[in-house]
Amino acid sequence: MWIQEFHGLYPVATERHTGRSQNLSQVEDLVNQTRQGWEVNRRVLEIIEDPDSGWDYPKWFPRLSAQLEQPFPLPTHIYSQQGKRAAVKSLHEAIKNIEIVSVILRFMCPDVFGIFSPPVASFLRLSPLPSPIDTYLMYLNVLKNFVEHYKVLKRVADIDMALWSAAHLVHDPAYAPLKEEMYGDEFFHETRLRNLLKGLEGFWRRTGMQRLIFARVVLERDHVLASVIFARVYESVLREMMEYHGLLKGVIQKIDLALVQQIERRSEIASLGLQQGQLEALWKLRNKAVHGELDFTLKKAELLGQGVEEVWRAWRKRTSRTH
Repeated sequence: MWIQEFHGLYPVATERHTGRSQNLSQVEDLVNQTRQGWEVNRRVLEIIEDPDSGWDYPKWFPRLSAQLEQPFPLPTHIYSQQGKRAAVKSLHEAIKNIEIVSVILRFMCPDVFGIFSPPVASFLRLSPLPSPIDTYLMYLNVLKNFVEHYKVLKRVADIDMALWSAAHLVHDPAYAPLKEEMYGDEFFHETRLRNLLKGLEGFWRRTGMQRLIFARVVLERDHVLASVIFARVYESVLREMMEYHGLLKGVIQKIDLALVQQIERRSEIASLGLQQGQLEALWKLRNKAVHGELDFTLKKAELLGQGVEEVWRAWRKRTSRTH
């Protein structure tokens, strides 16, 4: 399986990236031998920071061991969701750097923590949340889902390593078969798409304008899907027109051609800057899109989008004058 094979390629990927193979298992062993329960002490940090331990920490992160005067306790229920959040939050309050927090926790408890890696986050199409703590916890949840789905790598840290390797080797022709298997994996594809769409939540308000923008972007890749979004925007504008002219008989009333023709007669189309018959022609084009007619081409989708946007803007201009 691709994710297992990319995990095995971690030494190759790290040697290409850093000049030497990184031995994270050795660092884990040293930390495990040294740590006293769930407590971050100076010696644990010294091991993590020491290049001779097995990896090149100083290339990426500042050394903090000299600044740690007292051992830092972690929650004993670290495997639970509440424990993970408490551990991340308390360490972040002390260190103020989520990547270093992730490094420490990854070596303290690789079963449920991984290193927060921008290349992997980008590879997974993850968008940052307002809080770095929430961003890292979201990252961990995605990695945990990979553990549970594939059941070939048992720890979050191993999934993290596999995806890091994939992100750095994916464009190497030598690994084209693995790349093809990975991009053909439904779960991997769905995860990235979910993460991408989740990134819209920061500004997504389901307004007509936002849906039009989204549809224009989708149009470049999938004109059928884009046309359905354009159609929904058009339907919402028509319902506003119906309500304005007293034609709306309940929110479940179905819009049909006869209603569109009534709207057109009562809307004083010319005053909106639209042509007579434009709403009707656009409705017929909308029907072709929604009903999936085989001759609904990219050109027709573009015409639908342009027409819907013109009507939407004309109606917004009209309603803004009446308020």
